[in-house]
Amino acid sequence: MNKKIFLILATIASAVIIAVVFNFRPAQSSDAAKASATCASTCPDEKIDEKTETCNAEESKPHAAEEEDAHDHDSHSAAASCGDHQDGEGEASSDLDRTVDDLWAGRCEHDILHYTCDECRYELGVVKVSDTVIGGDGKPGIVTVTKAASMNFSKPLPLTGEVQLNETKTVRISTPLEGTVKNIPADIGGRFTIGDVLMTLDSNEVSEAKAEYMKKAAAAALAKKTAEREAGLFAKKVSAEVEVQEAQNRLTEAAIELRNAGIRLERLGFAKNDIRLLAGNDATAINSLLPVNAPISGTVIEKYVSAGERVEAGKEILLLSDLSEVWVLANICEADLPALQKQGSDIACEIEASGAPGETYPGKLDVISGQMNEKTRTVKARIRVENKDGLLKPGMFVNVRVLLPGGDDVIAVPKIAVLADAGRSFVFVHKEGEYWVRRPVTPGDPLNEFIEIKEGVTIGQMIIADGSFLLKSDVLRGKMGAGCAD
Repeated sequence: MNKKIFLILATIASAVIIAVVFNFRPAQSSDAAKASATCASTCPDEKIDEKTETCNAEESKPHAAEEEDAHDHDSHSAAASCGDHQDGEGEASSDLDRTVDDLWAGRCEHDILHYTCDECRYELGVVKVSDTVIGGDGKPGIVTVTKAASMNFSKPLPLTGEVQLNETKTVRISTPLEGTVKNIPADIGGRFTIGDVLMTLDSNEVSEAKAEYMKKAAAAALAKKTAEREAGLFAKKVSAEVEVQEAQNRLTEAAIELRNAGIRLERLGFAKNDIRLLAGNDATAINSLLPVNAPISGTVIEKYVSAGERVEAGKEILLLSDLSEVWVLANICEADLPALQKQGSDIACEIEASGAPGETYPGKLDVISGQMNEKTRTVKARIRVENKDGLLKPGMFVNVRVLLPGGDDVIAVPKIAVLADAGRSFVFVHKEGEYWVRRPVTPGDPLNEFIEIKEGVTIGQMIIADGSFLLKSDVLRGKMGAGCAD
């Protein structure tokens, strides 16, 4: 039963397909026949084939033209549509391109002034800042405000230089006498404070000096007791006055010799308290060990000996320096000398290390050498630079900007106040009440923590300084939220 139904349906489908095909072909053949007949009636027999092709080609031209016109019409319509769409997008300009009066006059979709709408004002770059969150003058706050001010921007003179040790805070430690290095805790890069033991030296001269001091101390103690006894006998009329004087002289000589022995130990590096303790000890306190202590607080820059090494008196063993302040020796060209010499000393400078671009250190140029290098035709200048974090290392090459006074007065604001969005710089300026609006600015040259503003603000205009990034985040977040809602 199923097979019969399937065969019937297949037969019907075949019949329909055949009918459609044959109905189409006669119509097409009839059109071709008419065209051939027309050509045959107007053309000689020998040119029937050629004319038939020509007529067929001419008959196809109107259809092609119609298709081309239709295509051009569609293309034109599409282009017009695209142009309209682009024009529609171009109408929406950035709030940075509109005047503040224009922003303040507009109304939002809620039919209220746009800048007062808590939902829509971010589209204008407007934020509302309460006085309770503004800090300053000891008052804590999320943001701080300041005024655009006129400042004298110095013209920087670029120089190159090299970091050097501050010789006034550097000590070259040498051995006070001949001996053997017992141990040496100090190593390159190690930090030590004043009084720390850097090395222990074993020397026979140390034991001899200690023994000599103890002998003199004992002699001085005996001379003191003798002088006291003679004075007591003289008071009782038992001893003569001359004996008292002789005893007093021996006491004075013993004190001098004891002091001389103590000075010898001090020169070796022993502390006065340690020397005084020797006077009351017995012979077991005598040893040949000499601790070498750090005379200043600093970092070990160089180490020239090792444990067990035999050293001569005066041999340099360590180089210790306080790196909290270093020198930069800069090279000044001959043509730049007059401008610097007119400024005197303590000229403000900025130091930037080649390995840390963007990180600057303040310094003072205090000394200019009195001699010029004949080969390079440059003069050395010394710059004191604070190096609290220790990032500036001796031997490091740096770039120096000498800030010469006498530049033009410009409008300046703190660097932290200037922000950027989509490649454009702006600051938040005060409009009225609690409302602040971002305005485009054209930044200029930086100077320390300030930056020149060539265009966009006026002197005395209130701006947001610290915390302006938080306001920028609020504006951008509000704009993104509005875009999603639309």
